[in-house]
Amino acid sequence: MPSAKKRKAREHEVRMQQLRLWGIVGGIVVLLAIAAIVLSQGSGDQPVDGAAETRPVAIAGDPLTALPTSGTDPAIGMPAPTITGESFDGSPVTIDPGSTGEPMAIWFVAHWCEHCRAEVPRIVSVQGQGLLPAGVDVYAVSTGVNASAPNYPPSAWLSTEGWPFPVLADDADGTAGQAYGLGSFPYLVLIDAEGNVVARHSGELGEDGIVSALQQLTAG
Repeated sequence: MPSAKKRKAREHEVRMQQLRLWGIVGGIVVLLAIAAIVLSQGSGDQPVDGAAETRPVAIAGDPLTALPTSGTDPAIGMPAPTITGESFDGSPVTIDPGSTGEPMAIWFVAHWCEHCRAEVPRIVSVQGQGLLPAGVDVYAVSTGVNASAPNYPPSAWLSTEGWPFPVLADDADGTAGQAYGLGSFPYLVLIDAEGNVVARHSGELGEDGIVSALQQLTAG
């Protein structure tokens, strides 16, 4: 029979093994908790209540050609198509150039686009300062939605930024963006009161550029 000394040593060794095992289990639990927090932060805020990040859209009218990287834009002077769709919450949104008797400015933005994330607060800021010209209907079209990309979901992003204008949620295929010749983000299309394209801009404009671009619509 083993001596009392050996039994105590064996019992001590078993206890130490149990402690090491519980330490490993505890470490795994902590790591899983940290991973869950990181993943939650990386996926952005929660969607706006009742939101769907993409919605069906319908296009009426001829689509615009793609915005060229240089040279004259062939879409200038052409009638812009009508987009019928919904906002994130299902409310109907129709972008119908020429129907209101007012010029329009339409920003196409993507939640994962760093340039969009920089430009949207500027648009909100100049609006808050009263620098945007009166009598211009302003819209955002949320497109290019990707649930695995940063800053998802777009409904929470635009809500957090305090976007003050109507938002149309594009469908999963980006149909609205394609109809307007979207190339890169952010993408701004300016349309006169008759529904014809005045200008298209791709990329960040900055606050002064935003104000200047929209003043084109009211200058005449």
